[in-house]
Amino acid sequence: MRGALKYLFRSIVLMSVLMLSTRCVRRPLVDIGNTHYVRVYVDEEIKNVTTGFYDETLIKPDYSSPEILRVALYDRKDGRIAAERYLRNRGSDSRGNYYYGYVVAPPGDYCLLTYNFDTGSTIIRNDHVFHGVEAYTGEISDQLRNSLSTRSGSDRTVYCPDHLFVDSHDALHIDAGLDIDTLRNAYGDHFTAASVVKSYYLQVKVTGADHLSSAVGLLTGMSGSATLHDGNIREDDSVTVYFDMEKGENVAPDEAYIYTTFHTFGKLPGQDTELSITFDVKTKDGRKLTTTLDITDKFSSPEAVEHQWILLDQILNIPDMDPSDEGGFAPGVGEWEDIETDIII
Repeated sequence: MRGALKYLFRSIVLMSVLMLSTRCVRRPLVDIGNTHYVRVYVDEEIKNVTTGFYDETLIKPDYSSPEILRVALYDRKDGRIAAERYLRNRGSDSRGNYYYGYVVAPPGDYCLLTYNFDTGSTIIRNDHVFHGVEAYTGEISDQLRNSLSTRSGSDRTVYCPDHLFVDSHDALHIDAGLDIDTLRNAYGDHFTAASVVKSYYLQVKVTGADHLSSAVGLLTGMSGSATLHDGNIREDDSVTVYFDMEKGENVAPDEAYIYTTFHTFGKLPGQDTELSITFDVKTKDGRKLTTTLDITDKFSSPEAVEHQWILLDQILNIPDMDPSDEGGFAPGVGEWEDIETDIII
């Protein structure tokens, strides 16, 4: 009996040794030499959004750091997508916030494009081809369009874009290697993404401000899209940009500024490009009023060039309610009236 137990014990020990010697070994799913670390800093110094405010006491536009960045490698020969990765991990150092992760790609020559992937109104199209990737915004909703007093023009009326942080390089070489390396730009540094969207602060004074219920702006002469590989606007895409406006505190009895910070891919170039803004106002007694101002020269003013401030000299006057009107009845389409506009000389 003791001999049988001894034999059983030895058998169990031997089987355990054999099992341990043939246990599973974890192996990488990919060749580690094709794995590359990538870090992307985000330049969040944005005029009129995070810095450079005209008036610190006014309501500021909403802003939050990106949640996720897309890093895409495109084959240099045909410009087609070859590899991609979404960066969710975040860090911070003296240079600012950065996003990091790993992308898998074999040795070769690539173009690199990275941008944030969590925008609300900014939409990306043609992302499978390096030179074709574009950012744009959609047209305003039918409900919103129908609420406007202003008749729509020939341009599409679109929402303001969200800030889109982009970095692009058209010559990135990956060498063969056995270890994880780090992808860097042509200067040997990590990548840095900056926004292709600009933010302008706009204000105009209003008399009869106590009658004001709401106001929106419609700005023509803007580009509705931009190409990401070079950050340039598309000059053949003319749009009207829609934005809401805020009413500030009264600066005098029944006088106040209405203001906003609007975002745009940029104004269309050329001296022949006319920039006009239509203010669409609703009053507390139900009137719908509009007026259109030419602001072409304002975009070349020192305030606009240096600070991206559009400070209008005109004064919009909201007239008192006509006593012949019976109550707060909004005029019909054929009865819209223009706001009286006083020009300060």
